[in-house]
Amino acid sequence: MEKGVWVAILVSAVLAFLLGNIYGQPLHWYLFIVIILVGFFINTIIIILKVKDESS
Repeated sequence: MEKGVWVAILVSAVLAFLLGNIYGQPLHWYLFIVIILVGFFINTIIIILKVKDESS
């Protein structure tokens, strides 16, 4: 994976926490990890779909 993808996922997780803090939502450390894992999962699906699209 490219470094830009890593940075984008981490920045989006930090932004999600900042917005949650602004609106007074409960924040826990494991939610940060879940956000990052979901980001990598979605990125993996996108990569798989690109490979299938290029092969046909």
